[in-house]
Amino acid sequence: MKSMIQDIRTLDMQRMQINIGEYHYGVSVIGTGKPLVCFHGFSESGSTWDGLEVPDYRLIRIDSMGHGRSARPMEVKPYTLPQMLSDLHTVIYAVAGERYGLLGYSMGARMALLYALEYAEEVTHLVLESGSVGIEEEGERQARYVADRALAERIRARDITWFSETWAKLDIFKTQQSLPLKVQQQIQGRRVLNSPHALAFTLEGSGQGTMPYVGHRLWELTMPVCYISGELDTKYTTIGARYFGDVHRIVPQVGHNVHVEAPTAYQHMLEEFLCTHD
Repeated sequence: MKSMIQDIRTLDMQRMQINIGEYHYGVSVIGTGKPLVCFHGFSESGSTWDGLEVPDYRLIRIDSMGHGRSARPMEVKPYTLPQMLSDLHTVIYAVAGERYGLLGYSMGARMALLYALEYAEEVTHLVLESGSVGIEEEGERQARYVADRALAERIRARDITWFSETWAKLDIFKTQQSLPLKVQQQIQGRRVLNSPHALAFTLEGSGQGTMPYVGHRLWELTMPVCYISGELDTKYTTIGARYFGDVHRIVPQVGHNVHVEAPTAYQHMLEEFLCTHD
């Protein structure tokens, strides 16, 4: 696997660029100790985890393909789930080694869940924040795939400002309107740094409609698992209750993006989980 990595170039004390073939992944590292790999949500970047520091853990924040400091290829293959899972394994092996925890939010939680099912023997802990297990009914999954492709075409036809404003108005992000203005501006700032073609390819290659349903495979997860959702995010709180039972933790009075809307409560919950299962 090491031979697959053409270059690991340190850009500064906390940032790396890992080249795989013709494209690269951006990685930022915070803290020291045991590795905890962090996956962000759609149209976000590893900087969504700014402010989160866990004692005795090294947070390895990976920018998803097409996001943040990662490459933005002009073809769909690097954005597909099988390709990204394989590439992420290479990146994680290079930075974290053979054993590490996984933390994912929203799109990143979907990726973390699929990754943990694929590489269960390597993952020491799994934390899923507001993540899906896939759409069980095939017709609904196909309808979501069609909707994702339609949104991708609209993003290509408009611009990133249109996307940022439209995405912020989704019901799932309504609770973010009560956040301090500075935090709202940080979220918007991360969104507008994206490229329309990269977001479109992400929707087409790894959107909700492309994810296989894995709700029936959760028994395969051999590592400790924690599922976190916001009380006001009824969709994902329902998913947590149905699929994760006793390992589901609900944060009161917040919505989809728990680690941004309630950072202190989120950090305490994360530290308690990691400490309990150390």
